[in-house]
Amino acid sequence: MKKLLSLLAFLLVTGCATTDNLGDLSKRFDDIKKIESLFFNQMPLPKDARISPDKSLILGEGDNWAGRIELSSSMESLEASAFFVKEYPKHNWQLISSTKARLSILVFTGSTRTLTIEITEGGPLAAKSMIVMTVAPKVQNQATPDSKK
Repeated sequence: MKKLLSLLAFLLVTGCATTDNLGDLSKRFDDIKKIESLFFNQMPLPKDARISPDKSLILGEGDNWAGRIELSSSMESLEASAFFVKEYPKHNWQLISSTKARLSILVFTGSTRTLTIEITEGGPLAAKSMIVMTVAPKVQNQATPDSKK
């Protein structure tokens, strides 16, 4: 019976591996490499962080990119929060706001961009923490609404 179940599982897995799936896999690998290259020297990530390309969106390139990156880590959420608070000022990001709870939120500002990091606990079968990083251009000289109207 075990051999039959093993054979069925093998056939199911190999039957799903088509050239289309290999192309999708290659695209996902390219997406991950693009995201990692954007972070290189700008925004260090925990060593074991795994990027979810399906849940991430990058707009632009080089130093002017903006977007949302979702990743998972084997770090506990408080440990991940401490990592970002310690490492990001070394890369010219200034911490301007920090909330630590079930959902920890860190807000950093750089010379031209803002960065919001949301850290939540992972599930029992998932990573220990889930991290969402949102990078956006800094709003410069924004006019405030006139409250007298």
